[in-house]
Amino acid sequence: MTTEFIQPVNPIRVWQSGEHANYCHNVFAIAISNDHDIEYLTVNGMFLPKVQIMYAEVLLEGRWQAIYSTPKAPLHPAPLEG
Repeated sequence: MTTEFIQPVNPIRVWQSGEHANYCHNVFAIAISNDHDIEYLTVNGMFLPKVQIMYAEVLLEGRWQAIYSTPKAPLHPAPLEG
């Protein structure tokens, strides 16, 4: 199993849900193993797998922007008429 560490160009922070509060962690690097498993390495040395993260944000032009993905619409090719 190989792990690649990527240090973000712009600051990233992740939010984690706790029993009594939500916690914000600043990210130092992103670890990618097996080409698909992602963990966030925080500035205080914690590895947080993506399943423990509520959402992530990146600082762009002085504003925190949510990082999210949008599923693509399924492709339904038109039937060929002939």
